[in-house]
Amino acid sequence: MSSANDGTSKMEKVYSPRSVEEKWQKAWMTEEFYQAYKFKNDGRPVFTIDTPPPFTSGELHMGHAYWNVINDTVARYKRMTGHDVILPQGWDCQGLPTELKVQYRWKISREDRVQFRKKCEEWTANMIDSMKRTMVRLGYRPDWEQFEYRTMDKSYWRAVQESLIQMHEKGLIYRKEFPVHWCSKCGTALAQAELGYIQKKGKLYHLRFRLGDRDLEVATTRPELLNACQALAVNPDDSRYSWAVGKEATVPIFGQRVRVLADSSVDMEFGTGVVMICTYGDEQDIKWQQIYKLPVIRSVDEYGRMVNAGKYNGMKVADAREEVAKDLEAEGSLIRTEEFVHNVLAHTERADCMTPIEFLTKDQWFIRSMEFKETVLGEAEKMDWIPEFVHGRLVDWVNSIEWDWLISRQRVFGTPIPFWFCADCNQIIAPRREDLPVDTSSTPPPVERCPNCGGSRITGTSDVCDCWVDSSITPLIVTGYFRDRGLFERAYPADLRQQGHDIVRTWMYYTILRCSILTGTGPFKGALVNGHILGPDGTRMSKSKGNVIIPEQGINQYGADAIRQALFSLTIGSDFPFKWEPVKYGKSFLQKLWSSARFAEGFFGGRATKINPRAMDETDKWIISRLREAISKSRDAMEKYQFHMAVDVLQKFYWHDFCDQYIEAVKPRLYSPRNAEDRAAAISVLYTVIWNFIRLLAPICPHITEEIYQKLFREEMGFVSVHASPYPRSEELPEVDGTRGEKVISMIALLRTRKVEGKLALSAEVRGAVIQGNSEELKVYKENEWLIRQVLHINGLEYRIGEKDAELIM
Repeated sequence: MSSANDGTSKMEKVYSPRSVEEKWQKAWMTEEFYQAYKFKNDGRPVFTIDTPPPFTSGELHMGHAYWNVINDTVARYKRMTGHDVILPQGWDCQGLPTELKVQYRWKISREDRVQFRKKCEEWTANMIDSMKRTMVRLGYRPDWEQFEYRTMDKSYWRAVQESLIQMHEKGLIYRKEFPVHWCSKCGTALAQAELGYIQKKGKLYHLRFRLGDRDLEVATTRPELLNACQALAVNPDDSRYSWAVGKEATVPIFGQRVRVLADSSVDMEFGTGVVMICTYGDEQDIKWQQIYKLPVIRSVDEYGRMVNAGKYNGMKVADAREEVAKDLEAEGSLIRTEEFVHNVLAHTERADCMTPIEFLTKDQWFIRSMEFKETVLGEAEKMDWIPEFVHGRLVDWVNSIEWDWLISRQRVFGTPIPFWFCADCNQIIAPRREDLPVDTSSTPPPVERCPNCGGSRITGTSDVCDCWVDSSITPLIVTGYFRDRGLFERAYPADLRQQGHDIVRTWMYYTILRCSILTGTGPFKGALVNGHILGPDGTRMSKSKGNVIIPEQGINQYGADAIRQALFSLTIGSDFPFKWEPVKYGKSFLQKLWSSARFAEGFFGGRATKINPRAMDETDKWIISRLREAISKSRDAMEKYQFHMAVDVLQKFYWHDFCDQYIEAVKPRLYSPRNAEDRAAAISVLYTVIWNFIRLLAPICPHITEEIYQKLFREEMGFVSVHASPYPRSEELPEVDGTRGEKVISMIALLRTRKVEGKLALSAEVRGAVIQGNSEELKVYKENEWLIRQVLHINGLEYRIGEKDAELIM
């Protein structure tokens, strides 16, 4: 603690966020301070947070910063409230974006799988270093030492493959030829959760199909699939076409004859009410093909080019559509076309793709997920959802799922599917656990003959896992399921899953599914789901739009603590545009906190005494009552993850109540006190408010609170860090009545306003003032006349019964 009145200060006049923040970010990584962040498994209540492992793109934007700050704030708060916190940080390394970077930027071919994977790992390691630096600059301090993981590491592969073996032993893994969603740009199959609809301008082609001597008009958006047309369908309630049901029609250009089916799924209002069933144009085509056992003709290959289409073979789909339309018109089969906007199923999970998907029939690996829909819904029902409406999104998604989970991808940089299969009977053969991790494309199988049919044609696979297979076991990774069953029993289910609302149908759904199956228990007690940080223009951040906000921009200018306050300015779960105004306000608030601590430091000589309630004046009681209220409200808001409310309460209390009102009111008692006891009481209140307040603010603004603690309080309090100290409790403070003090503070504020209105300096001497109020108010004013006069430099006061008011006597 600083010396009292020697004119020196440990604190510079102007707060410098950059130097302070960099100092403590380095210090927090040392062994001394690690004790404040380390999970110790020492018997305290465990609080486990399952944090998002970001994809290792190398650039951390403000959206990433948002969830970093959320998780760091929750963890700091929980540690200060007596919990042994597991705050992990993983990295979602494997996936197509990295492959594309290595392939096109580094010009590395995918043909040499070993070399290509090595280069992907090198790229990813560089990206992790870059992202980690930004995380640290935000004040983010997870338990890197014990709970950092990378999905590309062999230890993580082993865990993923072990989890798939367990699912295989439960009969939940299968391999079959099936129409899959295929992205021709990315060159891989996709799961349903990676898809979404985008609006595109297109054309509706009205085609003439011949039925004997009559015509049937069919409307389609995809005339290029005529070669794969297997049937036509109408609604059985559509009287316009009852004559055609059961008959055969001739397909234009290609000439095959197809049946006209009656199916209630046909929308009578779309187009002409007659639809083509092709293999495959959309998901409905797949259903109809399965129901009516229609033949399958492949029409598009993995690269989005036409096949089995005669003269159109090798053309890109869009080019073939134009050529087919010209030929239809030439033979008289194109009745008309119309422009229209329609929804197209696309690869929407990746914003830089958005390619319309095709349906290709290929051998793929699946997890039987459809039969666990009720399990997922049941586990989700047990969870506390913040905000609650996000629970509904998961329910809607689960109820809409129509296919089992396709888990295989035709890529290189991913966790290898850990199975062989018999080419004769399709029996799946799992590896020995002691051999994990395995790559069955290059590793011999554990048996020479199929245990089912005795065949010798046992084949591995070059397929890798969907990245959600990796990330859907993160709660098991961080709680020790695969390595420490004792820890797992204490730490699972995770207390909190924190994530964005955009991955509810992927990461949340898959994690609940997989962990529930593997452990018999849902993985989470609660979910905290944040919205998107949008660009300043109110749209999603995108490099092409030029509206991406990089955290370093603000950190360099305003400091991380200012950004952390600003990110908590709106309700959790809401999307909101990023604005610099709250950041600027946050920096101003930090300066106000710094200046007030610097002011108070000069009076903290020797060892501060505890508050003596009997020595407190009415303004002391008022500020302590306000502090008790701020503590209660802040605790309640933090427990409910209502960070915007906590920030609002703390900023208003400290700036308005403490700095603007109390500190101004206490100055006469510090500089020209009536007696030593009154001065000591004022100093003890200053000390108590600042000591409690920096702990209230510490989870949100960790740097400035650490700096103030180390300069003003560590010597006496003894904690290695403010973040190792306990979060305040209102019951630790005297329970005092602040109503009389509020009257005094209110009158001081009113008289100050009168001075401003009269264009008088607040320090200007004034001959007198007349103050009005009811008899009870006047009694309080009279008892505190000395303080009112000293604060406002008023020589005398007169009192008058009436409505509360004040008038200066010049």
